[in-house]
Amino acid sequence: MDASKALWKATEDALNSLVKSTMQTLTWQMNKSIEMVPDNFGIKKFAVAFNGLLGQGSETVSNLIYTNSCKHLKVKTSLDPSRLALDKIIKILKTKKMRRCVTRTRSILHGSAEILS
Repeated sequence: MDASKALWKATEDALNSLVKSTMQTLTWQMNKSIEMVPDNFGIKKFAVAFNGLLGQGSETVSNLIYTNSCKHLKVKTSLDPSRLALDKIIKILKTKKMRRCVTRTRSILHGSAEILS
């Protein structure tokens, strides 16, 4: 699954786990400050807006988003409680991006090796 789609799905799952009226209110408020649509979803903008609404309470839902992101991206979760959820999410996105880059490079190099032989 694409990282941005996985992140959107993880966020959607976390919000849907809340009481329906709470989820609807948060989504409505969030839509006032950022676009809550899959194609334009950005976790950093979401985190800032969400923290603005809930303050310290946003970290609980952010941790749920992080856990869901790990599940959707098929990466192991970090149990480091000293790091903010957003920092952990950004780290797995960078790791995922690096893996994709390495895979592409290997594919290119492998193709080049076949051409040369």
